[in-house]
Amino acid sequence: MAKRNANGDGSIYQRKDGRWCAAVTIGYDENGKQKKKYIYDKDREKLRAKLLALQNDIIINDGYVRDDVITLEQWGKRYMNDFIKNTVRITTFDSYDTICRNHIYNADIALMKLKDIKPYHLQPYLNGKSYLSKSSIKKIYLLLNMFFDGAVKNDLIIKNPLTAINIPRSTKETKEIEILTLDQQKSYIQSTTSTSYRGLLLTALFTGMRLGEILALTWDNVDLKNMQIKIDSSLKETRIHENGKTEWVTIKQPPKTKSGKRTVPISKILLKILLDHKNHQNELSLKFGRNEFNKNNYVFCSDTGTPLNARNAQRAHYQTCTRAEIPHVGFHALRHTFATRMIENGVDVKTVQGWIGHSSIQMTYNIYVHVQEESKKAAAQVQDDLFANMF
Repeated sequence: MAKRNANGDGSIYQRKDGRWCAAVTIGYDENGKQKKKYIYDKDREKLRAKLLALQNDIIINDGYVRDDVITLEQWGKRYMNDFIKNTVRITTFDSYDTICRNHIYNADIALMKLKDIKPYHLQPYLNGKSYLSKSSIKKIYLLLNMFFDGAVKNDLIIKNPLTAINIPRSTKETKEIEILTLDQQKSYIQSTTSTSYRGLLLTALFTGMRLGEILALTWDNVDLKNMQIKIDSSLKETRIHENGKTEWVTIKQPPKTKSGKRTVPISKILLKILLDHKNHQNELSLKFGRNEFNKNNYVFCSDTGTPLNARNAQRAHYQTCTRAEIPHVGFHALRHTFATRMIENGVDVKTVQGWIGHSSIQMTYNIYVHVQEESKKAAAQVQDDLFANMF
C-alpha cells in the first residue's frame, strides 16, 4: 500500500506564468485519493507565509500541532518559547530570535516536517551560509542543534540529523581591527570640544569601556577621590517578545562574564574631564530642580536629565570623526585604541585584558599582534629613511 502524505504536507514551485504555487494535502477522498488545495502569489516569500498559515489551520487540533507533521519552523518557535526563553538573558533570546528569522525560518527546510529532515537537506543549507562570518555560522548551527536535540528529547524524532553535518568554513573576509593612530587620536580629542558628548567619548577613549557600560554608569560607581570607576552593569536596547508582540526596551543588566565586572583607574586627564562634566550637571540640576533632573544618577545623561540613547552617542562619535577629518571607525574602535596605546607603551597584555574586561586573552592578544605588525612597518620605514639617498 502506498504511503500517504500527512494532511498539511506542502510544496512550492513556480508556474510557467511566473506565479508561485503551493500545493497542500488537505485530506483524502473515499477512494484514498489525495485532496489538495492550491494557493498562488507572485511573491515567493508571501506565498510561504500563506502556506505556513494554511498548514497551521490544517494540522492544529485542540491547540496542538500533531507530532507527525510539525515543521522545523513550528517546532523552532515552540522550543524557543517553551524551553529557551526563561533560561537565557533577554538580549540573548533576542539575538537567537533574530538569527532564526533571518536565517532559519525563511529557508525551505523550515517548511519541511521535522521527522523528514535528513543530513543531505541540512548540509547544502549550511554550505549556503558560508558567506557569513564564522561566528554567525556557528550560531545558526547552535540553534539548529538545540532544536533537533530538543526534538529527540521530546520523542519527536529518533536521531539528531545535525550530528552528521560538517560546519562549513566561512568565506567572509575577516574585518581588520579598527584603531586610531596617535595623530588621529589627538585630532579626535581636539574635535570633542564642540559636542555635549565630550565626557562620554573621552571616557571611552581613556578607559576602554564599552558603550553600554558607559551608558549604565552612575555617579555611585565613580570614586573621584580615589580615582577609580567600578563597572558592574551595561545598558542595552533590545526587543521583548510577549504574546506574539515585539517591543523595544532599554534594559540594565550585569556583565555576561566575571571579567566584565571590574574596577578601572581614572587618569588625571580623565579626572579633570569628569569633574568639569559633573559641575555642568550640577548647573543643569539647579535649572530643572534637583529632585527632577537625572533621577537615575547617570554619569552621562541628556541636558534635560533623561538617559542617553546609544544611537545618539554613536552619531556624536561619527560627527566627531568628521570634524577631526579621520576615517569613520566604529565606536568600538575607541576601546581598541585605548588598548593599543597601553600595549605600545609597555603595559603587558594580561594587565590590558583585565583593564578592558576581555573574557579571553586571545581577544587582547589580537590587538597586540596588530600593534606588532604596525611596529614592523615602522621599522621598515626607518630603513627607507636612513638609506633612501643611496639608491
